[in-house]
Amino acid sequence: MTASSRALSFVCAELYRRSGSTYLRAVQLAELATRRLSSVRVRNLAELNGDVRDEVLVFNKSCLQPQFLAGVLERLPALRRHALCVADPIDLLIADEVLANFDGVIAASIGQAEHLSSRLSSPVFLVHHHVDLRLRTSAREWDGARAAYFGELVNTWHVGTLNDLVDFFSVDTTNAVDIPWARHVPFYNVHYCLRRTRSIDGFKPATKLFLAASFEAPVVIERSNDEARRLLPRDYPFFAESTELAEIRALLHRMADAFGKDEWLYAKKVMAAIDCYRPDRVLDAIEEMMRKLG
Repeated sequence: MTASSRALSFVCAELYRRSGSTYLRAVQLAELATRRLSSVRVRNLAELNGDVRDEVLVFNKSCLQPQFLAGVLERLPALRRHALCVADPIDLLIADEVLANFDGVIAASIGQAEHLSSRLSSPVFLVHHHVDLRLRTSAREWDGARAAYFGELVNTWHVGTLNDLVDFFSVDTTNAVDIPWARHVPFYNVHYCLRRTRSIDGFKPATKLFLAASFEAPVVIERSNDEARRLLPRDYPFFAESTELAEIRALLHRMADAFGKDEWLYAKKVMAAIDCYRPDRVLDAIEEMMRKLG
């Protein structure tokens, strides 16, 4: 069976439908996929039954949460008789032996793709995380550097101690349907992307880096960030060598002093060159997945 003859369905748990990982990675990704594929839909996990035929079922992260995972695993053998089942855990920590029950796994980051490919016999498909389709970049005139952080405040460093240099905007990742923070994005030309690692973190897609790239905005990001090291050149001028407050404060001042100069222009060029998150590249990856699944 050819890729074009199979339907593509993104399966999600209704409980998490408004969350960022479901709304963007299932609802919006299905919307994107309709640009290339003739039959795409979003399915509710609770309504998924044995009547499914000739589909590629992509189980969103929401379906792989602990309260749903056991039920999904119980239903997989019956579903796999007439459909192909693919897991998309994004940053969820799931054991390799659990993922081995699926016909394939989607990775949302380069590091995750390499990790899973070395451990699973089933295929691993790298589909980078796109930027929210509702965001529209707009050219602005700048007279200096203005930095902002967009995300969960618990996930970054120095909230409250860098307010003179960075504006911090809290993003509610449990509700991606409403995005009041998005109206502020065009007013900043530096994105503060330092990440505080937590024990619950799996492989994190470079969503903040991609958001900045879509605006061609230089980022402040730690060199120890795995995806940043893979996506930015070694000589990117605004890598933070540590997350210590003094280091970050000095780096932000250096960025401000570099505005409009060679370092700044090079950083903008580097950010503009990142394209793996763009819709066409994401769609290329989905089409390739469908072709390989057959």
